Amino acid sequence: MLIKEYRIILPIKLEQYQLAQLYMVAKETQKVTKESSIGEGIEIVKNEPYEKEKEKGQFTHKVYHIASKLPVWLSTILPESSMLFVEKAWNAFPVCMTKYNCPFFTKFGFSVQSIHQQNAGTSENVFNLNKDELKKREVVMIDLANDPYPKNYEYDVRTKESKCGVTPLKGKNWIEKAQVVMCCYKLVRVEFSYWGFSGKVESFVHKKAVHETFIDTHRKCLCWADQWWGLKMKDIRKIEKTTQKIYQKKLRDEKRKKGEKIESPESSSSSSDSEQEKENEKENEKEKEIEKKNEEKSEELSEKK
Repeated sequence: MLIKEYRIILPIKLEQYQLAQLYMVAKETQKVTKESSIGEGIEIVKNEPYEKEKEKGQFTHKVYHIASKLPVWLSTILPESSMLFVEKAWNAFPVCMTKYNCPFFTKFGFSVQSIHQQNAGTSENVFNLNKDELKKREVVMIDLANDPYPKNYEYDVRTKESKCGVTPLKGKNWIEKAQVVMCCYKLVRVEFSYWGFSGKVESFVHKKAVHETFIDTHRKCLCWADQWWGLKMKDIRKIEKTTQKIYQKKLRDEKRKKGEKIESPESSSSSSDSEQEKENEKENEKEKEIEKKNEEKSEELSEKK
């Protein structure tokens, strides 16, 4: 098992990050699903409140259909039907637990335990690890402004001028200059217990599925600040529902092209499909209205500055 603790610093408050992260996930899910190949995308199986003991939050169950995203050396050992990942997350912000597994590999899985605090990554053992775990743990500090950018990067927090003032992040010491900072502490445990592949797969997952993804998604959180600024949780839930409907519609369309039976009651007739599409259009219009209002609010804030 390979254990790493990632610490991601952002110049926002905890309550702002909660909305920013949920907005980013929903928007990315929509994008991936719309642009993915036939049979691929992110399927939202469940998205509902949960409560256990003294903990309350939101439970999500997703299935990632990712055949085209896997490296050649890994895809050659996987049957086509197994090229998917299952994600189950219990989000009781400011704490969250997310677990991933691939049904085909019973000895493979990884988890992301998250704790969010209003500091600059200064908590040395926020997960209360024991001595043995601390010896195995590697701490990785992520600087969203100054860590390397990929060749064809799209979102640059160093130059993005946001009307709400979240970006740009300028200079090597932007963290010290920021009026407010918070840290996402993410403890990631990756285990691939198959002889001959464990080290290679665990390192690959940490690099591609974890480290690079954390950097990319959190840069998007900041660069999209004008879009989520001022949103309420009810707005986020509406966007998430629209996201779920997009995948369902894509799945129905693909089955229709293949001549397969569509079991969903909502899709039993062309008229119900039409009604569903109209409903999706209404949801999209609502999202656009929300974004427009947020832009207007950001402009007002910008003028006051």
